[in-house]
Amino acid sequence: MLPDPFNDEAPLSSDPLEALEPIVRSSVNESVYQALRNKLMHGEYRAGQVLGIQYLADALGTSTMPVREALRRLVAQQGLEPMRNGTTRVPLITQARLDDIRRARTMIEGTVTEWAAPRLSPAVLDSLAQLAREITQARRTREGIATSLEQNRVFHFTIYQAAESPVMMAMIESLWLQSGSYLRATREFLHTDELPADQLHESTIEAIQQGDYARARKCIETDVAWVFDRLSPGTAGNGAAAGAIPFKK
Repeated sequence: MLPDPFNDEAPLSSDPLEALEPIVRSSVNESVYQALRNKLMHGEYRAGQVLGIQYLADALGTSTMPVREALRRLVAQQGLEPMRNGTTRVPLITQARLDDIRRARTMIEGTVTEWAAPRLSPAVLDSLAQLAREITQARRTREGIATSLEQNRVFHFTIYQAAESPVMMAMIESLWLQSGSYLRATREFLHTDELPADQLHESTIEAIQQGDYARARKCIETDVAWVFDRLSPGTAGNGAAAGAIPFKK
């Protein structure tokens, strides 16, 4: 089993705030940050959702101080935005912003994959190949989507971290934080047998094992773009999920 690049939280639930478990680790500030960051990356918070400090503190079983610090860090990473009344919310988005995030993610994540590919050991590649198969299997049912989302994050970040580029990893993490609330709108499409992203995970590892790093890059770029294309009208994906997103006017 692959070591998780980050310290992860439990799978998704119908109520993301109730799903948060009390923090018992030594570094409370870091643990609270990781918990909220992972929820954002998984798309558990909808665009425009206000995250109340006291409510989050109660759900996590902590004081408000570490929650405030975590929210401050997430605002700095552009995963959240401050409001004039002192609250914090998940940002709304414009179509132009969504297109910009898509462009940045495909370029950066494709590049980092090509950098990382020669550094991945045979043992890690075998583990990634198994994980790719598990993602495919999990997406066969709606019940498996929550598991597949976390497996997908581990799959991508394991590859990216092999590039050993802290600068690029910081950009990737910020972009995933900004993407999460909008990508949740595509979950209903993730369990279909026709989904190309399933085969793209497996094809990525196959390409790396064959030394075809350019093809691995292309697979990751296509994988990232697939979800965004379901959100944007007029793309190859026909913007099928666009109606589920509260675009900023």
